[in-house]
Amino acid sequence: MEGAYKDKYSFVGEWYDNQASLVRRFNVFYYPTDDTIEMYDLKNRKTFVRRVKVNGVTLDNFYIGCIISILGRLVKIVDFACEDTRKKLHMDMQVTFVIIKPMQTKIAGKILTHFHEHGLCITKMKKTRLQVDDVNMLYRHLQSDATFPFLLEYLSGQLVYGLELVGKDAVQVCLKTIGHSDPAKAEPGTIRALYGSDRVRNCVHASSNAQMAVEDIEYFFPPPPMSTVRLRMTATLSNCTLCVVKPHAIREGKLGAVLETIDEGGFEVTALNMFIVENVNAAEFYEVYKGIVQEYKGMVDELSSGPCIAMEIVAKDKNLNTAVEFRKLVGPSDPEIARLLRPYTLRAKFGKTKVQNAIHCSDLAEDGLLEVEYFFKILEL
Repeated sequence: MEGAYKDKYSFVGEWYDNQASLVRRFNVFYYPTDDTIEMYDLKNRKTFVRRVKVNGVTLDNFYIGCIISILGRLVKIVDFACEDTRKKLHMDMQVTFVIIKPMQTKIAGKILTHFHEHGLCITKMKKTRLQVDDVNMLYRHLQSDATFPFLLEYLSGQLVYGLELVGKDAVQVCLKTIGHSDPAKAEPGTIRALYGSDRVRNCVHASSNAQMAVEDIEYFFPPPPMSTVRLRMTATLSNCTLCVVKPHAIREGKLGAVLETIDEGGFEVTALNMFIVENVNAAEFYEVYKGIVQEYKGMVDELSSGPCIAMEIVAKDKNLNTAVEFRKLVGPSDPEIARLLRPYTLRAKFGKTKVQNAIHCSDLAEDGLLEVEYFFKILEL
């Protein structure tokens, strides 16, 4: 990095102030030398947040359209604030869109790990059921192709994962990582060569260029109120429990391996969405631990430190109590104890400390449904 880049990058950010019911605009400055952030209020012409280190935020988090949690406030980056920042980052960070087609959770997990290993970061994700209109829209460029009628039949009414991926030259890197649309012609080691069977069941669909990626993302992840109409959540709210993959584990690229372990442990992911939880909501969600668990504040700060993945989990064996059995797979809250006593558990494999223990799950059987409803009904709105 040279010149202006060495000192700071500057962006325009917006924050919706609930109390005042208005959108506030800021210059958001990022200092790469010490990973600190500063915010300047454009209307009032004064510093709003002095330089501060924000847990989990690095330069890779900044791109147009991203949402960054800064001291409990969700700030949306809407533009570059200077030409130097635009020149440097516009070339570097790009978004693309991917659908993981109907398949075992275990294989979906392996595909997510592939993307992470190729420098593609998941910034939006949800599980949903495609309708005919959705397939027509997402495959609009392929409608004259001989495979399209088969794709339409294969995907209509089926559950898929949609992903927004961000990275350097993301569109081309993604297309190279997934390989040729015909798995028989795909390069060895690419996703389609490894897990695809034919041009219809070839694991994944990806946007073919940057403009299409933006259109696909806007369609698949619509803002409210469209989110309650199009490509909705798939929560069953029956014999279920909640699993949250915490922000540190998402940043570390562990989501794919978590999904593999959940599948192999005898559970299905019946709903999934990526959330950025505001500090006030994290405090409300964990309120039952306030004054009881000394890590309470750390737990709140961790959950609101970046994107997390919330899932509705249901046992494959319908005779089992999902919440009770899944709790066993998650393991003790302290990963050190988990590694000693239950090394096969999720927290033993992926946790670091009692706060950064990778996974939250419902403690009590009766809380499973309530917690799923909190994420997939209350926060969803």
